[in-house]
Amino acid sequence: MRGTFEAGLRVISVGVIIWMIWWSVDRTRNETLVTARTSSLPTALREWTQRGIAPDRIGVSFDSIPIPHERDWLAALRSSGSELAWNGSLPGVGIEIQPVASPAGGYNVLVSAPNETQVVIGDEVGPIDTVSAGNGGARVTIPAASGVVTATSGGTTARTTLPDTLHIRRVLVIGDADWESKFVIAALEEDGWKVHAQMHVSPGVSVTQGSIDPVDTSRYAAVIALDASAAAHGAEIVRYVATGGGAIIAGLAASVESLSPLRAGAFGKIEPGSSLLTEPGTVTLQSLSLMPLAGLKNDAVVLERRGGAIAAAARRYGGGRVVQVGYLDTWRWRMSGADTSVAAHRKWWTHAVAGVAYAPVADLTVTPTTDDAPVARLLQSLGGPSPAPRASLASAAGSVSLWWLFAILSISLLAEWISRRTRGAR
Repeated sequence: MRGTFEAGLRVISVGVIIWMIWWSVDRTRNETLVTARTSSLPTALREWTQRGIAPDRIGVSFDSIPIPHERDWLAALRSSGSELAWNGSLPGVGIEIQPVASPAGGYNVLVSAPNETQVVIGDEVGPIDTVSAGNGGARVTIPAASGVVTATSGGTTARTTLPDTLHIRRVLVIGDADWESKFVIAALEEDGWKVHAQMHVSPGVSVTQGSIDPVDTSRYAAVIALDASAAAHGAEIVRYVATGGGAIIAGLAASVESLSPLRAGAFGKIEPGSSLLTEPGTVTLQSLSLMPLAGLKNDAVVLERRGGAIAAAARRYGGGRVVQVGYLDTWRWRMSGADTSVAAHRKWWTHAVAGVAYAPVADLTVTPTTDDAPVARLLQSLGGPSPAPRASLASAAGSVSLWWLFAILSISLLAEWISRRTRGAR
């Protein structure tokens, strides 16, 4: 047993000597391993940088997305030779903000986020709205914002600056001299649109509002064709949309053959309205007569449905956009609807026009995006997540004090010598 004990002490002594020789030959300095969390990262970055020599290994655990300059700082440390590993479950959130092409202004905020998560929309003043993400994101319209707009979900905050303002031009309405033309024009003017109109009274006779200029994008933001009277301008409207303009083909205007290149689809048999028109307060958008869309073109997108019928669809044609609407006599909704029907009718038509309007940028000031897709930019800068780094054998060896190694070596040699002498061996 004593011989086994002495052999073990000898192995320890030889091992410590080999360790010390290897460490002195292979290592000029200790390998450094540093770690941090999101909350301690600002202080840690300053400390790591002030050392003068970048850490050999860096491990960061994120419970929220780092701000851009911290992310770039980590990327710079990695470029200087540090081995970087990070981990953390960060929801992928992105944000884009688009100005609404309407005299009333406002912004469409488009957010990408995991399904069924709550996303808080805010600006430099504070929270504005909360939306629930579905199908990969959400969309919300806000009337105004100040400075940087943010979308926050979990530990991720995406930021973007407000876009340039838009130059809103006039709208041209073409239709018969009837209630529909009258109240479509009224709804748009109430919301701030400048409207020119051409209303057909009888063969060869039309009433105009404003000067009917040639239809092009330098004069008009959108053209609304309300019925078959638009046939005289069909070819001109098609050229206008192809060069970037916007058009709404409403109701019976879909039957105009010269507008067929713009249609989102064919038109079906008219479905009569479901409400009694003599009873005030009973008419809604869903109860109006409808000429449903059928046989949509491949690039058409459904915007509204009523039951199984398609009520509105949109598509691109050349450089412009077109919305085809199947509702007939929307003025009945305004005149015979509930107390809020006037505002609802006005909002619906403004939304439709804003969706197709040609609105060039009026302010050319360049405002760079702050951080609209932070998780994507983190992956681009630092690579994908990986397990936390562990100290290498060299690092572990270098971290042991020479005094401890000397003490272990001395004790093992002395113990072996005493054991051998007490049993009479050399």
